Amino acid sequence: MLLRFLIFRSSFIFLAFGSLSPLPCIAQSATSTCNNLYGRFVAALEEESRVLDAAPKDYGSSDYNERQEKWRKADADAWAKVVAEGRRCLGECPNPSPQMQTDVLKGVAEGLVHLGKQEDAIPILRRCLSIDPDNSPCWGELGNAQIGLCRFADAKESFQKVIEVGGFTELNASAVRLAKSELGILQNPDFLERMRTRYGCPSNGTSASTGSSETKRFGSGFYVTAQGHILTNNHVVEGCISLATHDGKPLIVVDRDAKSDLALLKADTTPDVVATFRTGQAPKSGDAVVVFGYPLPDILSSEGNVSTGVISATAGLGDDIRFIQISAPVQPGNSGGPLMDASGHVIGVVVAKLDALRIAHLTGDVPQNINFAVHWSEVRTFLDREGITYRKALSSSASETNLIASEAKRFSVRIDCSE
Repeated sequence: MLLRFLIFRSSFIFLAFGSLSPLPCIAQSATSTCNNLYGRFVAALEEESRVLDAAPKDYGSSDYNERQEKWRKADADAWAKVVAEGRRCLGECPNPSPQMQTDVLKGVAEGLVHLGKQEDAIPILRRCLSIDPDNSPCWGELGNAQIGLCRFADAKESFQKVIEVGGFTELNASAVRLAKSELGILQNPDFLERMRTRYGCPSNGTSASTGSSETKRFGSGFYVTAQGHILTNNHVVEGCISLATHDGKPLIVVDRDAKSDLALLKADTTPDVVATFRTGQAPKSGDAVVVFGYPLPDILSSEGNVSTGVISATAGLGDDIRFIQISAPVQPGNSGGPLMDASGHVIGVVVAKLDALRIAHLTGDVPQNINFAVHWSEVRTFLDREGITYRKALSSSASETNLIASEAKRFSVRIDCSE
């Protein structure tokens, strides 16, 4: 019975596309490019459908297990292609319509769920819901991803949201039927126990299943748009059940990039001030820098902490060009905060400090102020890819550190993560 539900979930995505023909509502100047990209995505979906239909069903045959294993690999390959073509469509389509974006985001997220990458699927689904808060397929797929992460209470809320939106269209009606089926499973102790076994969930009484042992961790971030977009580190938001600013404003993950350790969040607020990014000549080794953030909030000042230093190197460990090395002191909780130049313009995002105890064990010496930030080129590439319009200015003259800190405090936020 559970397998039937899982197969039904696999085929559910095709309801979102109807006849699977390219959408006609894209801006005229971009129609050809977007339709071509969307057509490739649709073709990948159709191929996955054919693979799904080819699943071996003669369970009693002597070579069933061997053919089942081959089919699973083919199915995984097909979903990987769906994800790749969907990301290409989202990244290269000049002017996608909201409908196209939500359809493709849902397809990419479902592919990630089938590939066992539920954690990566959640920010994509949050992005879908930031475009269309009443998108039933994305709410339903969010529930599926949360099940795979053993977040059963959150999954129930997502499926309840599907039912709340209602079945005013054929697509929504199908989503409601699926949501009710999933809720029936989540409310059945026997089926719920099978799910815990299937996904390797912790036993009852732990935070994953009941939320009774919830833990918190903290990070920093800063506003980059007047619409409430916040930039921070991926590792600050990874694995969080819920996110909020220190004053309780809920945050959603728009997108994240594990490779560059960046994440874009959205708060339902209009900040008074947003960060300004440096443009023009690139910073150099030896240039002065200022760090602002909220380290060790249970120990240090809740008003934020400022530190100063220089750019020690324009590359990170092992000449990693995604990062730069700085001498400004940082502590746990600084991650995601702005790194600014002497004019107060953002040039990076604070990301990490070297593990002093580990290095001391290896070398016999304790390293001093070896810290890192995401390189300015990585930061701006990430924001450009997300279509974020941010403030830029030349850094023509130095400012007093206290003035830089005062301004940074106005556009920076503490991020609270509940695990």
